[in-house]
Amino acid sequence: MPIKVLVSGAGGDVGQGVLKALAASSLDIEPYTTCIGPHSSWLHMGVKSYIAPLSASEEYVPWLIRLIRHNGIQVFFPTVDGEITKIAREKHRIEGETGARVFVDGMEKVAISDDKLNTAEFLRGHGFAYPASVAADDEKARDLAASLGYPLIVKRRIGKGSQDVFQVNDAAELERRLGDPSFVAQEWLDPAQGEYTSGLYLGDDGEIKGVCTFRRKLKGGSTYIAERIIDPMLERPLERIARALGMKYLNIQSMRRGDELVPFEFNGRLSGTTAMVSKVFNAPEMFIRERILGERLTRVDNPVRFVSMRYYEEAYASPDEIEGLLARSAEI
Repeated sequence: MPIKVLVSGAGGDVGQGVLKALAASSLDIEPYTTCIGPHSSWLHMGVKSYIAPLSASEEYVPWLIRLIRHNGIQVFFPTVDGEITKIAREKHRIEGETGARVFVDGMEKVAISDDKLNTAEFLRGHGFAYPASVAADDEKARDLAASLGYPLIVKRRIGKGSQDVFQVNDAAELERRLGDPSFVAQEWLDPAQGEYTSGLYLGDDGEIKGVCTFRRKLKGGSTYIAERIIDPMLERPLERIARALGMKYLNIQSMRRGDELVPFEFNGRLSGTTAMVSKVFNAPEMFIRERILGERLTRVDNPVRFVSMRYYEEAYASPDEIEGLLARSAEI
């Protein structure tokens, strides 16, 4: 019997990356997808798909529970930034009412990974490399500028991609950016030294089962060229971070500063590079093997080196197929 797996956010790069990783798995997997509109490309890629309510709505979790029950879903991978906190808060309810396994951690860990100031404070408090950071409504933001000089970075504490990220080059510009507690003022890390993204999977025994790091180039805040880097000196501190935080999967975004990587952002979920990482280790498959099949994982140390380059491709749907999508979604 195939293992039924639900992936939300089929229109986004994270959801698509998870679906590609599942397709690359040797397991017999039957994928299901959701997104919020009928024109999301991966709702039309040969999988059973549904249009979901907005995750911010009160109807979302009850609808999700009905969908999981209706299809006998065994594993749910939420991938949309805006839903992660809600799913974390409702995880026990969803699992209790459906029997499905939900790939999200508890609220305390999600709060650390979602909030860039919380992330920096976690790193500082555990003795890891971190960017000096302070809330943008704190008087210490001016002290930060006085001690570090310019440029600084001011960005939204809870955000995604490159949205609401500002390089501040002088005192006058800093004053315009201060005062909003939902923003953080942060040490500027030189992207010319290299920007990196790393994925780490933590086994149920508390040990790292896979780590993969890419030096990356960005377009619109997302990775579009990624070169796999194998450097234990860079990755060992990241492994210690992942064990200290204790999330099943942690995506760490960092800049190089001399001989070390300085993390500046966590994603406490599967990331947009999940499909690329699956060439090294397959995180969605690992979770299914642990939580559904009851297997004990061994660490994957895959020495493959490669460069990944993203490109656009098309999905097609007939009017009848779109009508069918709308009709089955209305049944849930």
